[in-house]
Amino acid sequence: MTISESDNWEICSSSGMKYGQFVDWEKIDPEAAKRYQQILQSDHQQLKTMGREGFWAMPHTLRAKAYYHIIHSINSRSVTPDRDVHNELAKKIFGEQKISTHPVPEYMEAGEIPRYCLNKAGLNSVKKILLCLGKCFPEMDFCPILPALVSLILHFSEDEAECFCSVCRLICYKDPNKRYIDQTFLTYRASCMTFGDLANRCCRGIRKLIASSHQNLFDFYSDWIMWIFADLPFTYAIRVLDVYILEGYKVLYRVALALLSLYKVSVSSRVADVEDFRTDMKRFVQSVARHCTAENLLERAFMIPIATRRELNLLFNANKDSLMQKGVSTHQKRQSVETVDFTNFTSSVVTGTEMRVLRPSMERYQQAMVNIMTRRASLQQVQGSSCDCSLHTTTTILTCPAGTPQDPSYLTVPFTAPSEEPMTAKEPKRPKEPKASMFIAGSDSQLIIGGDGGHALCLQEDLEGGYSEPCDTFKSIPLYKGHFKIQALEVWGIQNSISFAAL
Repeated sequence: MTISESDNWEICSSSGMKYGQFVDWEKIDPEAAKRYQQILQSDHQQLKTMGREGFWAMPHTLRAKAYYHIIHSINSRSVTPDRDVHNELAKKIFGEQKISTHPVPEYMEAGEIPRYCLNKAGLNSVKKILLCLGKCFPEMDFCPILPALVSLILHFSEDEAECFCSVCRLICYKDPNKRYIDQTFLTYRASCMTFGDLANRCCRGIRKLIASSHQNLFDFYSDWIMWIFADLPFTYAIRVLDVYILEGYKVLYRVALALLSLYKVSVSSRVADVEDFRTDMKRFVQSVARHCTAENLLERAFMIPIATRRELNLLFNANKDSLMQKGVSTHQKRQSVETVDFTNFTSSVVTGTEMRVLRPSMERYQQAMVNIMTRRASLQQVQGSSCDCSLHTTTTILTCPAGTPQDPSYLTVPFTAPSEEPMTAKEPKRPKEPKASMFIAGSDSQLIIGGDGGHALCLQEDLEGGYSEPCDTFKSIPLYKGHFKIQALEVWGIQNSISFAAL
């Protein structure tokens, strides 16, 4: 279960409660105290073994101490923010105000936070920490797993400041062979491509299955890390975190591959009933307890033969370089929207009752993730390859194993790993105009929003009439059937913000 921006991000500016601050836990559970001493006396390799075996899984106080020891022993290559930095940021951002508004952190894709059994005060603290991290690391522009990491680590932190410091150490870790957190859209996308390469080698069956359904293979693979840090139940996610904080990114690849192999077995018998593999995979991971325990999942993960850290890093860098050459470096933000607050509603066009009838629920249409530079560069290369002045040009269409055509400029199947099936080329095809530029246009005769395949909204020059059509730019349906007359025109804007209030 997640909490999103639609929940208004109501945040109290007071400090969070410290975990078990009034109890001498060592007297309650002396066995845990003995185990903690073993943790302190163990080297890194021994800790890896302990983590995989669940040595500090219970009680939670032992796991809290183990996390602190492990994370704060990480040898970061840069100076990490401490408690004083957190306290100063929190004071500057929140101060003594009970109600204020701040923008959603830039690195958050959709403003969603996995609940992970947190109560209202816990979710309040997660939001505060996420905003402090955004201020502390302004160069971090895309990190969809951070809300889940903060939520998980907060369970086992003394207070907000400790959780903030722990996450900062993971963010600041710079060893390329043992990465922890992707902080940009470029590195996130390269990680998705790397997972796709690994999946194509380890789970060829699922690749053929999805390709035969004419669904986007890369879109499916791009969810891989969210299977772990959004969809897995808490008891599973926390066991993954036990080894992740010791072994880094490679563990996440292993766990995601294990989930994929389990899913392949599950879906093979019901493939005819699957309409959308991405949604079906999400549901499968959320109900993974029906198929294996958390311990079984880790056992499967570590049985998978996988490349060395150095080889993974080389593959990751190759994919990153490929993306950079294609002009893919930044992410078009997905703006989240809220339903209209009819208790505080004013309009010169419709009443609150009429608005309820016209937008019973909010719909959001956004452009598909296509990079303008990539499409234009591809078009120029194709046009430049013509041998004469005719309109006939040539381009190459890559083909999935099952025959699904894929345009390489879309990075739909951008994997470099060799496969058993050779890539084939179709007949020369005349390129279309770049779709990514058809967002909005205006002239003396009309105003158009969305222009590819049809006009999402077209208004006449006198603003007395217009029409709406299906539009590929936003993948939107007609907003109205046929032409319409305009009686009154009102323009609304949507603000992407967080409201702060006392609990």
